[in-house]
Amino acid sequence: KLEMIVAELLSEKQHAEWLLSTTRSECTKQIAELDTQISTMDAKKSDGARIEAAASARKSDSTGAIASIEREGRKLLRTFAGQTKDCRSELKNLRNTVCGSKKLKQEVITIEAKQRKGKRLEINDCSVGDWRPQECMNTKIAQQLEKQGIFNPQKAVNARRPLKSLLHKCGPGGGVQWFLRDKVSPPQTPQYGANCPPLRLKTVCNDFECPVNCKLADWEGWSACSKTCDGGLKRRVRSVTVYPQWGGSSCDSTKDEQTCNALSCDRPCLLHNWGPWRACTRACDKGMRWRSRKIKRAATGDGRCPRTFSKARYERRVCNAQPCPLDVMCVARMDLVIGIDASGSMGTSGWKAQRTALLGLINRLQFSKKSGLQLGVLKFSYKVNVLQQLTDDKKKLVTAVTKTTFDRWTTNIGGAFRSMKGMLQFGRRDAPSVCMLWTDGRPSRPSSKYDAALGAKDLRSSCRVMVVTMRPAVPKAYVAPWVSHPKSQNVMVVNHPSLMVSKVMQVNTFVCGKVQRFLDWTKAQNTTAR
Repeated sequence: KLEMIVAELLSEKQHAEWLLSTTRSECTKQIAELDTQISTMDAKKSDGARIEAAASARKSDSTGAIASIEREGRKLLRTFAGQTKDCRSELKNLRNTVCGSKKLKQEVITIEAKQRKGKRLEINDCSVGDWRPQECMNTKIAQQLEKQGIFNPQKAVNARRPLKSLLHKCGPGGGVQWFLRDKVSPPQTPQYGANCPPLRLKTVCNDFECPVNCKLADWEGWSACSKTCDGGLKRRVRSVTVYPQWGGSSCDSTKDEQTCNALSCDRPCLLHNWGPWRACTRACDKGMRWRSRKIKRAATGDGRCPRTFSKARYERRVCNAQPCPLDVMCVARMDLVIGIDASGSMGTSGWKAQRTALLGLINRLQFSKKSGLQLGVLKFSYKVNVLQQLTDDKKKLVTAVTKTTFDRWTTNIGGAFRSMKGMLQFGRRDAPSVCMLWTDGRPSRPSSKYDAALGAKDLRSSCRVMVVTMRPAVPKAYVAPWVSHPKSQNVMVVNHPSLMVSKVMQVNTFVCGKVQRFLDWTKAQNTTAR
């Protein structure tokens, strides 16, 4: 008794240490995730503050620059208006002077002609056409062309020197632009008529900064939707990498919004299509096939969703209703792991009967790594011992089961479930996995019961979990939460360990999805051997 008490205390200690380490591990992961999220948020916050400060500084600078430019522009407009007025006045005066000079010159020559008693002379000055502005050229190229007597860039274009390379669009210092005009008529009476004015005029052109167009960075990712339903907004932004200057194109919008989660908050769940029908749970004596529909989108608000086993989400059918033969051979292709109970409650006779029943079951299994069954065996009490990993070697299995001894300790069902999952790593990927536990006792402590439930939940994701209970003290309802669905098809009740030997065939048909009459199987084997 003292040994059992010590064993139970050690089991409690081990379970508490395991829970503590698991909790610490989960807490460490959550703290790391939260630290990462905080760091990310802090980085975004600092980036936002930096962008806001930079934008405020740019706004302040831009406001000052705009005010200065507006003042300078108004000043330039006033100067331009004054100079335009003066220029027009001066042009008017020059026209009057030219006109007066022509009249005076004509009168003087007429008087002179009368004094000489000669003919009256008609004086005609040289006349020229209007100025024709040429395109603005690069200064260095214009100087080279001027030496060649070329003032129109169109005449200098060739295959090696396109027009674009000759021109000056903008930039400090400007380019060179020629104004050309032709003679309309030469001066008559050259001794009196005015000579032709210059036919070429050289000026500076495009002496201003080149426009700088706005450039934007790529869009950042979308923010989370502001509402989970009834219509929200998600936003994204992009920054300005180059601001427009000197008349460059302005920036497009730096903010973008889209509606999201427009569906009603009160909506029912959305279900997937029906899944495939599962294989029959038994080869005979009324098995069950079933199929289900999973939730594709959960219900929200006051929306409803059918329950897991309602008609809208779950269907089942009876299959293989024929009675089982008295003696059968399991010919299913699967990886089977069996855990046998070595705790003290089994008693020596119960332990021997359980071991004998397991040996009898091994003799009714067809082993083959390619097309048949692989079996792994473990025993559990306080400790869990793997007797044999998954194998199709019948001799190894018989030897391992025969040599194993009775432990007489507490019942560590949670450890058995976890060890079963570890054994499945040696299984076949293309073969179904089944884990069957034989036990006659409950977990000794509430914490051990929790550990068993946790281990079973983890195991169900890797294999079909089945339990054979060997005591009335462990009813079907007690172990049902551990096993896979459907619960009724995965729990077998045997009232006492000593009855296991007589229940070998029932256990075989309970776990095996494909059986054959032993006599028929034997005949087939003999025929193949011949």
